[in-house]
Amino acid sequence: MANVILEKIAKHYPGNDKPTVNDLNLSINDGEFMVFVGPSGCGKSTVLRMIAGLINTTSGKMLINGKDITDLPPKDRGISMVFQNYALFPHLDVYENISFGLSIRKTDKKEIDKRVNDAAELLGITDFLRKKPKNLSGGQRQRVAVGRAIVRRPKVFLFDEPLSNLDAKMRTQMRVEISKLHKKLKTTIIYVTHDQCEAMTMADRMVVLNNGIIQQCGAPSEIYSSPKNIFVATFIGSPPMNLFKGEIIREDDRLFFKINNTALMLPLKFSGALKDETCDYTLGIRPEHIYLDERKSDDMTFSEAIDCEIELAESMGNDVSLHCKAQGLEFQSNQRHDFPIKTGDRIKLVFAIDKLHLFDKNGDSVL
Repeated sequence: MANVILEKIAKHYPGNDKPTVNDLNLSINDGEFMVFVGPSGCGKSTVLRMIAGLINTTSGKMLINGKDITDLPPKDRGISMVFQNYALFPHLDVYENISFGLSIRKTDKKEIDKRVNDAAELLGITDFLRKKPKNLSGGQRQRVAVGRAIVRRPKVFLFDEPLSNLDAKMRTQMRVEISKLHKKLKTTIIYVTHDQCEAMTMADRMVVLNNGIIQQCGAPSEIYSSPKNIFVATFIGSPPMNLFKGEIIREDDRLFFKINNTALMLPLKFSGALKDETCDYTLGIRPEHIYLDERKSDDMTFSEAIDCEIELAESMGNDVSLHCKAQGLEFQSNQRHDFPIKTGDRIKLVFAIDKLHLFDKNGDSVL
């Protein structure tokens, strides 16, 4: 196992106006499952490939267990990488694919056999060891790619969007299996994905990346409940956080946020955080924190009821996603499916005051 430290890492390709990765600083703990998540082109795979040594850094330093690996070739870094396309040799069977890296290092044949069989048993692919990749399903090929990484006994595992080629059911299954594998091996994993569901369910900590810059790093629950800026607030969460432009109004010792003709009382926590009440602000609230008026609980503070028209009701099994319009506002609300709501209905909704988020003119959270 190993800790990984990235110090001021940057990658700037010739001809590009902006760096792909810019001044990235991060410390990954020994045995941690760290997930990089962000939209396509945000630089997350570039970071992973720099750690792997597949591309060079423009500047900065990388360390594994205190050893500078910045200029080391990939084979000397103590890492194993699982690629998006599995990168299996089609002419070799499963056993030969898994053992390939050990064979070229002249590892003893008995040791190779033990490691391959141990990995196959761990991954549930013992029955496939003499099959060729073309005879395997996508999930089985993914397990073979993971097995090839395991037998090298690396200090750090790198995963580059390993589940993106699988169907939804298989992605869910493999997500669980990789998480269980991490708990068994207790090794450091750095995992890249554009899928926020993978990031939220698998990570000990996650890095939200955009335009090559870390937007926020923390536990999934922390990032979801306390996003540092509008990008994080809208990228993490499905449906995304509702956002409203408006102005701050102070009445005596209370703050209100006025959106068109609607004024929402703000929680007291914002009172001391506002540097300039005349600036442009954005109010945010997640769809699950907008409640039916008749179903609001007694242990939370709510806004006045807002009369809404349901422009679209999308059934999602246990929940229904409501596209609402009211008094010049448009927003989404998630409700339990056991309450009969359909497109065209009028209902009364209330906002959970303590769940409101406030962002300044730069898009940063005021808290």
